[in-house]
Amino acid sequence: MNYPKFILKDIYWSFSEGRIDSIDLFTEEVEQYYRSISAKKFPLKWDDIIFNFPAIELQYVKYIDDEPEEPYELVRADNGVNFTVRELFYKTHKVGINLEDDDNCYFEGLMHSGDENEGVPIYFLITGS
Repeated sequence: MNYPKFILKDIYWSFSEGRIDSIDLFTEEVEQYYRSISAKKFPLKWDDIIFNFPAIELQYVKYIDDEPEEPYELVRADNGVNFTVRELFYKTHKVGINLEDDDNCYFEGLMHSGDENEGVPIYFLITGS
């Protein structure tokens, strides 16, 4: 299958914002954060389909006792078909809060690894400091 190389690229966000209990509050927080960093309005429409596949596996790097680990997290679309910007970004944040206390807690997008796991595309959760 032909997957997009990058998803949610050039979107400013920090996992250090911690747990956010609702998707509506999450979108408000992202919009405020994005505006405070860029002085611009959030560039995507929350209800647009951003990934037309029912599941995605997110891989990220987390350092534990100075040793890198690369956990994977399977994320499924609620409708079983595809992800809106709102749903994928919120679910990515829920995975990313595992990095909230790391130096690399800043979201920099998702990049297709070129691999699949049992037919599910694997994307790297790109982070920076």
